[in-house]
Amino acid sequence: MIRNQRQYNATNRQRAELMANLTALASATDEPWIIEATKNALEAQIVELDEEIAEYEELRAGAARFSVRELSDLPRELVRARIARDLTQRELADRIGIQEQQIQRYEANGYAGASVARLEDVMRALNVSFAGELTSLGEGDVLARMRSNLTALGLSSKTIKRRFLSTDVASSARITDVASRVSRVFGTPIERVFSGDLAPRELVGAFRAHPAANRERVTGYARYAEYLAEMVTKSISMPYRPLPEADQIREILGDHLRTRPYQALLSFCWEHGIPVVPLSDSGNFYGACWQFDDRPVIVLKNSVRTPERWAFLLAHEMWHAGHAEGASVVEDELTAREWREHPAERAADEYATQLLLGPDAEAMSNVAARRADHLVANLRDSVLDVAEAAGVAPGILADHLAFRVSRSNVNWWPTANRMHTSDVDPWRLTRSSLFEHVYLARLDSTDRDLLIDGMAP
Repeated sequence: MIRNQRQYNATNRQRAELMANLTALASATDEPWIIEATKNALEAQIVELDEEIAEYEELRAGAARFSVRELSDLPRELVRARIARDLTQRELADRIGIQEQQIQRYEANGYAGASVARLEDVMRALNVSFAGELTSLGEGDVLARMRSNLTALGLSSKTIKRRFLSTDVASSARITDVASRVSRVFGTPIERVFSGDLAPRELVGAFRAHPAANRERVTGYARYAEYLAEMVTKSISMPYRPLPEADQIREILGDHLRTRPYQALLSFCWEHGIPVVPLSDSGNFYGACWQFDDRPVIVLKNSVRTPERWAFLLAHEMWHAGHAEGASVVEDELTAREWREHPAERAADEYATQLLLGPDAEAMSNVAARRADHLVANLRDSVLDVAEAAGVAPGILADHLAFRVSRSNVNWWPTANRMHTSDVDPWRLTRSSLFEHVYLARLDSTDRDLLIDGMAP
């Protein structure tokens, strides 16, 4: 579809070139079947361009009325209405008080991500009315269809209700608002939201999940998390500085790695311009690292909300932040052992262990095992003794031992969890730190609301 005079002129030039190529066929010396195939292809392209040119010229002549009956038709009709009202994209942008580039993006993407308020602004500016009924969107409950589509992407019912469908009231404004949110998160034109085509765009980079996991379902929630991480990067202004090596961080943070390991690492990340985003939804993954404009962003989500557990998760992702090389990394639940055999995952684990426990982590583990006579029942007391003697956090050493013995199919994680001594909630701490650093006024209302909702308990 031709959207402006520049595209109209370019289309006419393209048509003239095709006509010249068609005329030149008269003197071509190729095989007759090649000439005939080329002629048919050129004529088909010319017909398509003629239709676009004719539509644009008719709209410019004002030969159109605009009363939209299907919400899925709204994006195209808004473009048609602007042309028929003889408004440029800049003039429309001036009418509603936004930048011309925003109108260009809206029209190029089928108004994907436009908020309800913005769509209403554009409709008023263009004198476009909605005369349809909600039932025209499809049979049955529209909100139920959207819920079903989101569930198919891997979002839990609780996540869908908290982040997208806080109410089941099926008003026109409500449905459009939900569709706008879904469109924004999944980068899907709003008409495709109504049609149920919500396949998320492919995540860039590595994606390591349990082999039994449904890749599409995990990817759906990961796309939502990726969107929130991207909004965070848009709302901060601090410069990014690459993280130093683990031994340097240990020297800088000193005793804080024993007394308040998670708090120390969280502050250190923000000081280097690396946002840490906490999520509280269930399932799918527990750690992620994305890159936006060469800035890493870390996302953490784990139901064991203790500083010791989150310290290791954060330290693990800090390795990815320094070695991602433009790739994104999303990891599945802690109990999935297969992905941990990946070389990059093993390197990230080794980095986290060295950062939190120091270079003697292996020796400490062996001493604890010997003191326990290699009996799991005695391991708790020996871990406490070794941690105190070495000056490390007992909960982190316990987690390290739990992971080691899990390779022998021994589940010592419940005992390790009980050795986490701090009563600080790392999720709340991370959320507070996030809102101390972001400037929400940098985001439009839809992005701002989705980010705030995403950080809700």
